[in-house]
Amino acid sequence: MNGRAEYRVVQPVARRDDNHRVINAMSIDVEDYYHAHALESQYPRNRWFELEKRVERSTQRLLDLFDEHNVRITFFVLGTVAENFPALTREMINRGHEVASHGLDHYKANGQDPQTFRQDVSRSKTILEQIISKPVSGYRAASFSIGPENWWAYEILAEAGFTYSSSLCNGRLDRADLSIPAIPFYPTDHDLLEIPITTVSLLRRKIPSGGGFFRLMPYAIFKQGVASALRKKAATSMVFYAHPWEIDPDQPVASVNMKTRLRHYGGLSHMEKKLTKLLTDFSWAPMREVYDEAIPTHSTPQQPSGVIAGAAYGNAP
Repeated sequence: MNGRAEYRVVQPVARRDDNHRVINAMSIDVEDYYHAHALESQYPRNRWFELEKRVERSTQRLLDLFDEHNVRITFFVLGTVAENFPALTREMINRGHEVASHGLDHYKANGQDPQTFRQDVSRSKTILEQIISKPVSGYRAASFSIGPENWWAYEILAEAGFTYSSSLCNGRLDRADLSIPAIPFYPTDHDLLEIPITTVSLLRRKIPSGGGFFRLMPYAIFKQGVASALRKKAATSMVFYAHPWEIDPDQPVASVNMKTRLRHYGGLSHMEKKLTKLLTDFSWAPMREVYDEAIPTHSTPQQPSGVIAGAAYGNAP
């Protein structure tokens, strides 16, 4: 039915490391350059099979980079990438990282009907669990594509056995319809927590912490915005995201307009250096560890202290 989708906001106490720094959640969406929706006009799905696969090489570089800084993170992996590179997926686990689902093959969730979405997320979860021999509890929709028009996706995710999602970002220019809490919340009565991408207040607007915004913004400005937020007495952990193709400046260049060219290719040559600074300047851990106290088990989540009732506009099944 259409109407108000109720939610309950969680205000978890931020964990801190031995140096009293807030521990934040680092995440990588494991997909190849041609999976980017910004390039879909140049790289249609029926051509993917013939394109050069570069995700293994760039993800391996990220694994080495995280090792160099003794950082463990969450990799949201496409089911088809895991199928093509099972050894790479297992290596994420062997190096101490968390593996979560990014869906099966980078279809936007808001372009699927409930039945197709259920098949997609269930299949991706099964593929990952068979490869890593561990349960997969986290999910992130391609291009953060859950919103008012498909709020029903949360119930399906819970039914599929996921216990948390990180599929919303209210700082995106293309999601003006989205008004959500800036901190984790339960989007339905089911056992699933939504952990939105953090937005940083800069230049009188909300800037997502990751992706093209991070690549294009001067690092000093981004660092200042994050550091200011984390210094607050009631600071909450930051959720950062990036992609393997963002540290690959030698990837093929598609013939696209200037806006898309800037969005996808801008700052690629400096991304690894900026990411290295980020790993040094802040403290990081996988999503599951940062929000462990708030992520529910498969029992019905209780009303924890610091929960605030609210509502978001969307469609509920």
